[in-house]
Amino acid sequence: MYLTRNLNSFILGLSFFFILVVYNNQITEMLKNIIAGSNNPIFLPIKMIYYFFFNKYYEVNDYIVKAEINCDGNLILNLKNGIKLFYKPSKYPAQINFTERYNYGKKSRLSKILDVSKFYFVYDLIDELYIRQNYFQYFDLNEGDKVVDAGANIGLFTVLAAKKLNNTGKVIAIEPDDNNFEILKENIKINELTNVIPVKKGLWKENTTLEFNLGLRPGEHSLHENDQMSGEKVKIDCITLDNLLSELNIKSVNFIKMDIEGAEIEALQGCQTILKSESVKWVIEALHIVEGQPTYKKIVPVIEASNYHLLTPVDNYRGTIYASKQVL
Repeated sequence: MYLTRNLNSFILGLSFFFILVVYNNQITEMLKNIIAGSNNPIFLPIKMIYYFFFNKYYEVNDYIVKAEINCDGNLILNLKNGIKLFYKPSKYPAQINFTERYNYGKKSRLSKILDVSKFYFVYDLIDELYIRQNYFQYFDLNEGDKVVDAGANIGLFTVLAAKKLNNTGKVIAIEPDDNNFEILKENIKINELTNVIPVKKGLWKENTTLEFNLGLRPGEHSLHENDQMSGEKVKIDCITLDNLLSELNIKSVNFIKMDIEGAEIEALQGCQTILKSESVKWVIEALHIVEGQPTYKKIVPVIEASNYHLLTPVDNYRGTIYASKQVL
């Protein structure tokens, strides 16, 4: 009976695995995420096979030239694109979808993936921002551009944008969390960037002070509560984007990347001047759930009412908005 049950689980696992490999679409991606985060032993054969053959950490490992943990226990990475990254250990341990990717991978191909439980977040950011280059699928930067990184986190997009600008123009990196902001500043420093303005504030529809909910992952702190919160709260200063740019004497912006964990709706209410601009290209992560629905449901009408064109339909998997007033 035990053997039959395990054999059935293995066959079912192989079937799901086949589906995942053959059909590369939104449903498959959602299934993969559900399976990856599940403790159900029925999914174990899928994970073991999939992570051994199709492990995104292999690509991340290949993208890392050198990896070391310094005497203070912090991670230092040198990457193929010439960027250096500094990262502190995460306060909360990694969930199984991160650790199992390492545990079931081929270790000879993971030699530069150090201590996944503590540093998993930076490996996922490298995959998303540097290998897949999700923010530059439809846009690129030109020297002299003014760029806003709203939700800069530890600075991977900030550093990449600043490098693309070849230390010209400006990158305004906005991040309210104490720990993330400290790492952000260190990443600006070790990459010797002179065109970045770090701003330790949140974006909102007015200048105010609000409670900030700290998430279980470094990228999930939010002005809105959700089920990924740790229960910890801190007070942060918030500002409108219009007011911030006015204070910095920046009169025009060319590119805005916004990923602020559900506060995108309120932040857009605070950038009415920017929305009137003809020059801005927007990339907004808008799948955060607020009041029971993804934020793009409210953001898309605002963007379109301001005469922006969506460069691609917004899907229900990533919820990313790419928008410009110029038809590219």
